[in-house]
Amino acid sequence: MSPLPEILSLSQSLVRIPSITVGAEERVDEVWQAARLISDYLNANHIPFRCFDDAKYPAILAGFPGQLNAPVMLSGHFDVVAPEPDDSQFDARIEGDYLWGRGAADMKTVVATNLVWLKETLRQGPPYPQVNLLLVGNEENGEEEPMGTPYVLKRLQQESGYQPDIFIAGERTEETGKNLWGTVCVENRGVGRFQVVARGTRIHSAASTVQNDLTERIIRARVKLSELAAQYMTLESKDVWKSQIRFPFVNIGTPGVYNITPDIGLLGVEIRSIPHDDIYGMMAEFDAYCETHGIEVEDLLLEHGIACDPNSPWLAKLVEAVSEVSGQPAPVGKKIHGTSARFAPGGNGVVWGQSGLGPHARDERHYIPSIEPYYRALDAFGKKTVGE
Repeated sequence: MSPLPEILSLSQSLVRIPSITVGAEERVDEVWQAARLISDYLNANHIPFRCFDDAKYPAILAGFPGQLNAPVMLSGHFDVVAPEPDDSQFDARIEGDYLWGRGAADMKTVVATNLVWLKETLRQGPPYPQVNLLLVGNEENGEEEPMGTPYVLKRLQQESGYQPDIFIAGERTEETGKNLWGTVCVENRGVGRFQVVARGTRIHSAASTVQNDLTERIIRARVKLSELAAQYMTLESKDVWKSQIRFPFVNIGTPGVYNITPDIGLLGVEIRSIPHDDIYGMMAEFDAYCETHGIEVEDLLLEHGIACDPNSPWLAKLVEAVSEVSGQPAPVGKKIHGTSARFAPGGNGVVWGQSGLGPHARDERHYIPSIEPYYRALDAFGKKTVGE
C-alpha cells in the first residue's frame, strides 16, 4: 500500500498551521500547535519520542524503542516564514503534481514523510533502523534560542554523552520542481548575520560640535567589511559554490529631517560561507576595526559551513541506498542554502530531501512525484543501518 495518501494528508494538516517564526508576524502559539499535531501523531502510532517543551520554541526527538540516541539523526523543522501575500497561502491545496502552500516545500512535506516512515517501520517490528528524527520549531529565525538544534544536541550530550555520528537535514535538494531525485549534499554553506551600529547625539546639524558623521562611519564600515570579505572569502567562482556577503538594510536618520543629526546608524550584514573560508579571521579583523572607529557589532550569529567526512560509513550507506532505489548513481553535490546541518557534530552533516519550488515565495509548492522515491530510498537506507 502506498504511503503517499497519508503523507499528503499529514503535510496538508501541517501546512494549514501558520507556524511563523520570522519578524513581527511571528505566531508562537501556532508553532506549538504544529508541535502538538506532531506529538499527537507520534502518540497515536506508539512511536517513542521526547518533547523539549521548557523554552519558547518546542522541539521533538522521535525514534524507535530503546534507540532514541541513534547514530543517524534525521532532522527537519515545522516553522515557516510569513505568508505571501496573505493567510490564503495556508490553504494547502493540491493542483496536478504540486502541493501548494507556505511550508509545503520548506519543509513540512519532508517532515510528514519522515513521520509516516517512522510509523510504518515501527509497525513492521524489530530489528529497527539505527535512526532517529529531530524536529525543531525555530529554524527559520536561525535557531539562536532554545530549543533549536544546537540546544537540543548540547542537552543530549550533557545528559548522556550522546552525539549522532551523522546528521541528515531533510531540506529540499532538487529545486527545479521537475525531477524525482534530490542531490545528496555533502557540503553546506554556513550562516552569519549581525548589525553594525554607530552611535551619536541628536543636535542641530549646523552646530560646530558636529563630528564623526554617522552616515560616513557606516559607509566606511561597509567598505571595510567588503574589502575583508574579498580577502577572506571566496566571492568569485566559476560555479555557484562560493561564499557571499550582503547588506540587506541600512537605517540612518529620519527621512525628510535634514537639520538634526541622527543618534544611531544601523547596517545589516548577512554572510553565507563555504566550509574552507576563514570567516572567523575576517570577523576578528573587523572587530579590531570597529574598536578603533567607535562602532559596534550587535546580534552576532556566525556559524560556518560544514563538509561531511567523505569516509563516513553512514554517508556511504545513504549514497548506496539512493543509487540502488533510483537505478543510477546517486547525485552528490553541495547545498547553497543554510540548513540545520551546520550544527552537525564534527561537521558530519548532510542535506538530502525532495523536490520543491519557491521557498519563502508566493508560489511555494512541493513536487508530489518526488515523495515516494525519497520514501523508498529512506527505507532502503534505514535497512542498511540495522545491526551496525
